[in-house]
Amino acid sequence: EYDGGEYLYGVSSVLCALQTGRRSATRLLLQDSMVLAKRKDAALVRTAERLAAEGGLPVSRVDKHSLNLLTRDRPHQGVVLQAEALGFEPMPLLPPPPSEGARAVWLALDEVSDPQNLGSLLRSALFLGAAGVLVSEKNSAPLTPAVSRASAGAMELLRVHSSRNLVRTLAAAREAGWLVAGAALEESTLPSQLDRERHTVLVLGSEGRGLRTSVLRECDAVVRVPRGEATAAAAVPAEQLALVDSLNVGVAGGVLLHELL
Repeated sequence: EYDGGEYLYGVSSVLCALQTGRRSATRLLLQDSMVLAKRKDAALVRTAERLAAEGGLPVSRVDKHSLNLLTRDRPHQGVVLQAEALGFEPMPLLPPPPSEGARAVWLALDEVSDPQNLGSLLRSALFLGAAGVLVSEKNSAPLTPAVSRASAGAMELLRVHSSRNLVRTLAAAREAGWLVAGAALEESTLPSQLDRERHTVLVLGSEGRGLRTSVLRECDAVVRVPRGEATAAAAVPAEQLALVDSLNVGVAGGVLLHELL
């Protein structure tokens, strides 16, 4: 019986949601045929069940078919949390650059609409230590259970901010002292050539289209991920190898964040 909210699925996402308590949850659903003795993540499942009980949430055992229906056949791992949705937190202006310390890097996403890429980027941002994540309010993938699953729960831990006008936000960031670096192949440089003393906003565009022209205009620099010289595909003819000339935005973002941080 549906009584509001959405169905968050996957052990990592559910556990992170229960630990942070950012969502108002209704109930925890566990697959009735689950045999914890045969699962490597048994301790995590038990922790999720304990946190739910401590929070006064009912825990129900249901059949796999019902969980498949609730999650639309997504890989739920036998663990589903019914809870309210998460939304973006508005941020028209980035905070000022830190006055001291190592390079801080914000990740700004210009109309990244694919849930898998957004989830991958949130996971990389959290793992690699980005200062924060800002998305364009329009034409961005919403913070759905699919994004949370793709992020391995990072979406539950990060506060994802949004700007109604990303161009203005980036312009204001430049004026405040941030180095704004867009990611693109054309007329670009290597991230290692950027000023390491400057706190940086890394801006990534959507899969396929890349950064909008108006966003590119607000970038102080444009960076790329260089193609490897030695490749396992050395036997592939050059004209065929050229057909795969870039990385998807999720992978490229992780590489560039690692280089900058």
